[in-house]
Amino acid sequence: MPEDASIVVDSPEGLILVSGCGHAGIINTVEYSRKIVRAAPLLAAVGGFHLFAATDADLEWTAGRLREFGLRHLLGAHCTGIEAVYRLRGSLGLSRQTAVVGAVGSSFTLGKGIDPLALAR
Repeated sequence: MPEDASIVVDSPEGLILVSGCGHAGIINTVEYSRKIVRAAPLLAAVGGFHLFAATDADLEWTAGRLREFGLRHLLGAHCTGIEAVYRLRGSLGLSRQTAVVGAVGSSFTLGKGIDPLALAR
């Protein structure tokens, strides 16, 4: 999609997806990344994933695919939606430390994971 932008970092532990707004769809973006970079596990997804208005069925399908990709860290910001982050966290079996709503100053560091600041501590 012309107005969509993402960056994929190929780390030794897996792919790290940094997404602007995710209009192309997080699953489409991960599939394309695994095709052009390498078919590695998805270590982290950081940014906006445009899931704020996703249906229950869409969130379950998305969670299933993210589980297949081996997602270990989710930092969902702005257009991901708070409810979508919580639903994905539950469906993926992630914790408050590994799946959080992104806020100003929160970050993901390779080897350390997510630092949500006071938001999720």
